[in-house]
Amino acid sequence: MNSLDIAISSITFLSLKEKLLLKTNLDSLDKLAVLSIEDISEITGRVHSRCVWNPEQTAALAEKSLALALSYGMEALCFSEEAYPLLLKHAFDAPYMIFYRGNIECLYKNCISVVGTRRLDIDAARTAFEFSRDACRAGFTVVSGLADGTDSFAHKGAVASGLSMPTAAVLPCGTDSVVPLANKSLALEILKRGGCLLSEYIPGTPAEKWRFVQRNRIIAALSCATVVVQAPAGSGALITADFALDYNRELLFCSCCRDEGPVRQKKAGLKSGKVLKSPGDYLKEGAPVINNFADFIQVMKDPPGMHACSKKSQMELFDA
Repeated sequence: MNSLDIAISSITFLSLKEKLLLKTNLDSLDKLAVLSIEDISEITGRVHSRCVWNPEQTAALAEKSLALALSYGMEALCFSEEAYPLLLKHAFDAPYMIFYRGNIECLYKNCISVVGTRRLDIDAARTAFEFSRDACRAGFTVVSGLADGTDSFAHKGAVASGLSMPTAAVLPCGTDSVVPLANKSLALEILKRGGCLLSEYIPGTPAEKWRFVQRNRIIAALSCATVVVQAPAGSGALITADFALDYNRELLFCSCCRDEGPVRQKKAGLKSGKVLKSPGDYLKEGAPVINNFADFIQVMKDPPGMHACSKKSQMELFDA
C-alpha cells in the first residue's frame, strides 16, 4: 500500500481501466500531483473536461489516508495484485483497490453473501442466524454488510459457529470506522474470529447513502451465491440481488421472504411511475426457494434450473 495507489483509488471520475492506465504512466505521487485534467484525458483516451480535479488536494488526502491506515493496522490490495480476491476481480466494475482489517484469506474460501432488510421479522432473524452458522461450520465464509437487521444476524450466526469461523463485512465507509456504531463490538468479534472488514473507500471516507448501494455490488461479487433472507420491494437487498445476476452468480430466496407485491416508488410526495421489483418477480424468473443451509447445498449440487419454482409453488409460498 502506498500513497500513489490510494490517490488513484480516490479519483471517482475514472473507471477501473482508466485507473490502471494512469498507474502505468506514473511512478510517484509527486507526478500525479502535477497532472492537469488534460493530461489525464490524454492518458486515459477520454475527455474529462467537466470533471472536478484538484491534484494537490488529492495528493494531500492520500498522504493523510495512508497515515490513518497505518495507525489502524490496515492493509490493502490493488486489482493488479495476485492476492486480490479472484471472484471480485472477475466483476466488470471491480474496485481498483480494497482496504481491509483482519484476515483477507477468508475471502479465498467459498463465500456466500447473506442479505436482507433491516426490519426483519423473528422467523427471518432466526433463518439468517442459523443459515450463516451452518454455512460457516461447513467451511464457507459468510459475506454481508454489517448493517442492522439481516446483516447483523448473519454475522452473529457466523461468529457463533465456533472458534476461528470467519465472516466478512463490506463497509460503506473507510475501514477506520464502523457503521452503524452500535455494531462496533460485532465488528471486533468478526476480527477476533478470523474474519475481515473491507471497503473500496480510502481510510477516512464517511458513510453516505449512495455508498451503501455501491458497496452492495462488492457483497454480491465476492460470493458464488447471494441468499436473500427477507426483503420488501425496493429493498437494498434486492439491489444486491440484481448485482448478483449481473455477475452471473447464483441467487436464492429464503422461504421466510414474504412478497407484498409491486410497489410504486414515490418521490417528493408524488408517484414517479417506476415500479419497484419484489421478491416474487425474481421467483417468476426462476430463482430457487430454500428453507435452510441444507437446501442451499442441494440447489448448488443440482443442474441449473432444477429448483426453479413453478407459478403454483410461488403462490403457495407467498400466500402463506
